[in-house]
Amino acid sequence: MEFVGKDGVAAPRLKDAIIGSNDENEIAHLYEDCVVMMRNLYQTCKLVHGDLSEYNLLYHEGKIWMIDVSQSVEHDHPMALDFLRRDCCVMNDFFRKNKVYVLTTLKLFNFITDITMAED
Repeated sequence: MEFVGKDGVAAPRLKDAIIGSNDENEIAHLYEDCVVMMRNLYQTCKLVHGDLSEYNLLYHEGKIWMIDVSQSVEHDHPMALDFLRRDCCVMNDFFRKNKVYVLTTLKLFNFITDITMAED
């Protein structure tokens, strides 16, 4: 665990962050980062966040940081895939509202869960 922020000031939640002041494509890059984080959480950690939203992502120095992971469930939990689908919908909705071209919920879900895809 570590503090995310600078000089004792906590990083803002993604919902409250001012994004794109220097790069108009920054929000699209953050979506890509979020998608990769969701896949890594599932594939490497064998976890599903279950409550992922713009409230559980911090924005600091051009990067997003996932928080509240302690309430995640293991990928074989009976409700894990339902929770993952909800996470996919919520994140797609947030980024779509911010003018990002997003994957369909099904394509995002499949990207996260596909075990045949190479890590790189």
